[in-house]
Amino acid sequence: MTWTGDPIWLEQVLREAGLSVSVHPGALDRGHGDMGTLWGAMLHHTGAPVGSNPGPGAIANHPSLGLAAQLHISRSGHWTVCGVGIAYHAGQGSYPGLPTNNANPIVVGVEAENSGTEGWSSAQYWSYVRGVAAINRRAGRDSSRAIGHKEWAAIQGKWDPGGMDMGKLRADVGNMIAELNGVKPDVPVIENQIDRVRFFSDWLGKRLHDGEKPCKDGVGRYADFENGSIYWHPDTGAVPIPKLVYEVWAARGWEIEYLGYPQRFHVVYENEGDLQSFQGGTIARRYGTPGFVCHGVIGRRWIEEGGVRDVDGKPTTLGWPTSDEYDFDGGRRQDFEHGSLLWHPSGAIEITGDNR
Repeated sequence: MTWTGDPIWLEQVLREAGLSVSVHPGALDRGHGDMGTLWGAMLHHTGAPVGSNPGPGAIANHPSLGLAAQLHISRSGHWTVCGVGIAYHAGQGSYPGLPTNNANPIVVGVEAENSGTEGWSSAQYWSYVRGVAAINRRAGRDSSRAIGHKEWAAIQGKWDPGGMDMGKLRADVGNMIAELNGVKPDVPVIENQIDRVRFFSDWLGKRLHDGEKPCKDGVGRYADFENGSIYWHPDTGAVPIPKLVYEVWAARGWEIEYLGYPQRFHVVYENEGDLQSFQGGTIARRYGTPGFVCHGVIGRRWIEEGGVRDVDGKPTTLGWPTSDEYDFDGGRRQDFEHGSLLWHPSGAIEITGDNR
């Protein structure tokens, strides 16, 4: 049975799903009028740069929108109920089954704290999946009613949630709804994290060996598949690595060298390349290239300049790396599509290129 009216049950269903959740002060009285019959959930990212944390208050009391979404998810996966009335999050757009330019009264908005280009940590992604599954289940809706803002608001040029495959997410939400209903999926859900990630990641293909193997550091575990691998470490959880990224990582010593373990799900830039964040840096592999690593002071500056895409999804000043770091004039240098970053022993770092 579908739900009509304000979703005053948001905290309860999220908590019952085993998620960490809090309520922002005044949430139960906050909104731009009463909700109607709930259609489903619309997913967003906040656009907050890495290292920035505006928090749920910026969603509950947006300076121009007021309540900008009913829910906020932190990078750690913690949920905050920001309001239960209508939120101004959808804007203009269209999607099958929704009234054109008028989704706000019937769609729950979820804002995840993410730049859209950094990838999704295991903790944040699975929290997102479980929370949306719990919301749609309570509203009497299936996983088809979980859509991205980018699917609704293409007319606005929206691209959130960035780096997230909505088809995969809906499949994961559907499996999670079944799990919350106590129904075992065709492939049993095993509590082991690697097997669990495999169940939710069909793109990995056939498993290449039985069980898990120990990593060279004696701490982590991994399993190999046709199209990638899953690595687990107590600090990162289980994270899949696509083959193209794995090849770059393997050439630099896997987890025992400076990159360490993968810490976020990979980001796919359609027809361009793959990017994935590791404990010690970021691998960026543009299709048709050997792939390169950005890390340390230069890597942090590249991220500050927007990495491959800025928070609006547009090309950045530097773009894709075209080399690793190398010695240059007593310091270090790394080249990119549109310029270079130079680090000097004095600590100074500068950008050179034809666009500066």
